[in-house]
Amino acid sequence: MNYDFAQLAPLAVVIPFLGAAMNMLIVHRNRLQRFVTIGAMSVTLALNVMIMITVWNQGPQAIHLGDWAAPFGIVMVVDQLSALMLVVSVVVSLAVLIYAAGEGVADGDDEGPISIFYPTFLILVAGVSNAFLAGDLFNLYVGFEILLTASYVLLTMGGTVQRIRAGVTYVVVSVISSVLFLISIGMIYGATGTVNMADLSMKLADLPQAPRCSCT
Repeated sequence: MNYDFAQLAPLAVVIPFLGAAMNMLIVHRNRLQRFVTIGAMSVTLALNVMIMITVWNQGPQAIHLGDWAAPFGIVMVVDQLSALMLVVSVVVSLAVLIYAAGEGVADGDDEGPISIFYPTFLILVAGVSNAFLAGDLFNLYVGFEILLTASYVLLTMGGTVQRIRAGVTYVVVSVISSVLFLISIGMIYGATGTVNMADLSMKLADLPQAPRCSCT
């Protein structure tokens, strides 16, 4: 009997969060943090591959969290594209992590004081995965905010003038875009009464069309 790995898609977000929480318990032990981070991402990658194979064979699937039916509950949707992007994002993130860890060892700061790199990196991966799996606009917004917040920390890590200056610019642009995104979600909800993407595909067609200007 074939197991439906697509129903385990929320673990693609949960596992990195658990790894980040574990890393926060072992601060200032970079070698152990590196082992936990690579282990968590390897497990996530294996899970994502199984999810991709399942979806490729059985088609897209929706996972309703908390037994709340759509469009009111949180829905994660995994299809061929989102499953593929999950795998690609974790492969790239794992490669970047291994390169960054190798650079740290080569530079002699393997046991350096910066102990938030690994948990923050895992939170970034969790945010990216959540964005790929989001079945509604608000959950997509939450995923973006998770990955953006983690990227703020990673970008300014080290505290140099150049990093802080770049980080401030990045934060300002990101905050403005996040506010516009949230306002747009509010306007869509006000017009349709839902933020579920599948529900929106039907309700948007029922909205009254704006009058067209016939310019001659």
